[in-house]
Amino acid sequence: MKKRSLKTLDEGSIGLGRATIMDAALAARHGVRYVHLAAFAIDLDRLVEAADELDEGGDAGLPFGFEVFMMEVGLLSLLDVEEEDDLSLLEDVAVSIFETLDPEEEPPLGASLLFAIHDALVRGELPDRLSSLFIGWEGDSSELTKELEPLFIDPDLEAAAIARVCLEMEIHPPLAPPTREILAAMVDLEQAELGDGAEDPSPRDAERDRFDVPEEDPEGAGEEEEARSR
Repeated sequence: MKKRSLKTLDEGSIGLGRATIMDAALAARHGVRYVHLAAFAIDLDRLVEAADELDEGGDAGLPFGFEVFMMEVGLLSLLDVEEEDDLSLLEDVAVSIFETLDPEEEPPLGASLLFAIHDALVRGELPDRLSSLFIGWEGDSSELTKELEPLFIDPDLEAAAIARVCLEMEIHPPLAPPTREILAAMVDLEQAELGDGAEDPSPRDAERDRFDVPEEDPEGAGEEEEARSR
């Protein structure tokens, strides 16, 4: 498998000293699930850049498009794609990211989430109604979808392996707590599946239950994460 990253971000800009996809209005509207998903996407794009630096002097051991694969696995575990509220969240996220894209500037951190949403559509994991969001989109993900196919043969196993590498990588500022929790849950899920063959809740339900955070103060959560992302 090719050991290279999806080039959606310019090299050499590690850190949060630039624009991100975090949107305070969406944080207020959708609460902690949006904040966690956006923070996860931002951190994965940061890990892409860290992996690129490691590849120059060694080998990060991460496959092409790993950030998109992990975002896709993450969003499908954090959200219930049969719930109208969660589909509205994804629609708002996609529209918000499209509005921030400027061909003259580098994409904001977390913008690879667009590829994850689109790939989930191609794989039939999301309803066709979201396809209208990508009409006229210039981003060609056909190569990416082919590259990701081997990872989706056993996505829980692959996600756990990638999560381990991500958790061991040192980046500054460090990964957001929600990101570390999501990655750790992917590792724990795979270990639980290997530990016994008993029937448990589906992987998606297990991960969603773990991160079902009460939405007592979504505005505050969004402001805290937005401040961190600047």
